[in-house]
Amino acid sequence: MSVRVGIVGLGWWGEQLMDIFRSIPGAEVTAVVKRTPVIKNLQGIRFYDDSSRMMDKEQVDAIVIATPPTAHKEVALQAARRGIHVFCEKPMAATLEDCDAMIAAAQKKNIKLMVAFKHRFARSFSRLKEREADFGKPLWAMYTYPLWKVDDPGWKFQDKGTRGIIVENVVHAIDGLIYLMGDVESVYAEGNRAVFKHPTLPDSTIFTLRFKNGAIAAIGGGCTSDRRISREYLDIHYERGLAQVEGALDYPFNLRLLDRDKEDVEEYSYPGSDGVREEAEHFIRCIREDIEPICNGSEGRKSLEVALAVLESIESRKVVTLWGGTA
Repeated sequence: MSVRVGIVGLGWWGEQLMDIFRSIPGAEVTAVVKRTPVIKNLQGIRFYDDSSRMMDKEQVDAIVIATPPTAHKEVALQAARRGIHVFCEKPMAATLEDCDAMIAAAQKKNIKLMVAFKHRFARSFSRLKEREADFGKPLWAMYTYPLWKVDDPGWKFQDKGTRGIIVENVVHAIDGLIYLMGDVESVYAEGNRAVFKHPTLPDSTIFTLRFKNGAIAAIGGGCTSDRRISREYLDIHYERGLAQVEGALDYPFNLRLLDRDKEDVEEYSYPGSDGVREEAEHFIRCIREDIEPICNGSEGRKSLEVALAVLESIESRKVVTLWGGTA
């Protein structure tokens, strides 16, 4: 039997997710929610302007939340109360308190709560993850993640909402390093307001992370690049190896691996694997096979905590400690 899916939030990205879920074997998109009328031909998919009403009327097994982050908690709790599984776009929510409420509700009702961090599912990242035991402990990493100037639809720069590009976009790089290197202990960051000139929220940053396992890393990100040339590049040094992942921003198709004890360098390319379809397929499989998502609510919360710590460090000009670490 197909997993019946409802899409909540049908902006540009919500439409992309709708089309992807519609194409996955074993999944069926039956309803969508958008506050304003839908122009696109939904081809039999029922339209609602209220998420609660959709969940009451439709027998959906799962929902995809593609709203602005400030609305994530409310929709996730609506679903949890009804025993409906949740696929939530990143960042997981606007605050850590919202994340905690979502996690608690999912655990209480024993539903799947997955946060959509596509880099975990891009084939270059997942292959590196498969090989990490060969390379030993991570030592240090550098990650360049340069976005170009993007339109602000009114929710991306809010002091009491989504707090800018670092929370909305650079969080991808943060999650990628958590996935590959482990939990973060402390953060030190510098930032500026180079593009949007927001009075309180930076749009560009360079920051360092110290991990609980002793590794260190630096991330540079923001929205000062240009779409015609912007590339992401990750370089990780391990005890017994080296790894390099690179590609156009959000399309990290290329992977290079070196085992220090071997002569040859391994080269891989995975064109088309940006992780979006792979994460959607993973979510459907988690429901059908009753397995825990790779990026569950607890994992999704971690990247938001680091992103908020980056903002705190920029403002305070101090090291910010998290997860019980010592700075």
